[in-house]
Amino acid sequence: MKLKKLVSTSNLADIAFIKSLLDSENIPYLAQGENFHSVRPLIEPVHFLVAEGDLDRAKPLIESSHLTFGSFADFDDSEGLQNENP
Repeated sequence: MKLKKLVSTSNLADIAFIKSLLDSENIPYLAQGENFHSVRPLIEPVHFLVAEGDLDRAKPLIESSHLTFGSFADFDDSEGLQNENP
């Protein structure tokens, strides 16, 4: 199974909210770096990875949410656009 980056954030509230969104839709994810975030929050954001097949379901959830994304975070829409707000 190939994983794709959905979003990265260093904001604790956004991390909890993203986990809640993905859990509510039964979308499995890997929160890469979550264990180190409490030690190095401004150096290493948490990267949310989902299966390539779930990316089309997960992206709209994140895009429609009003997240702050923290200072070192990005949203990757696979077209090179980052931190773009509608």
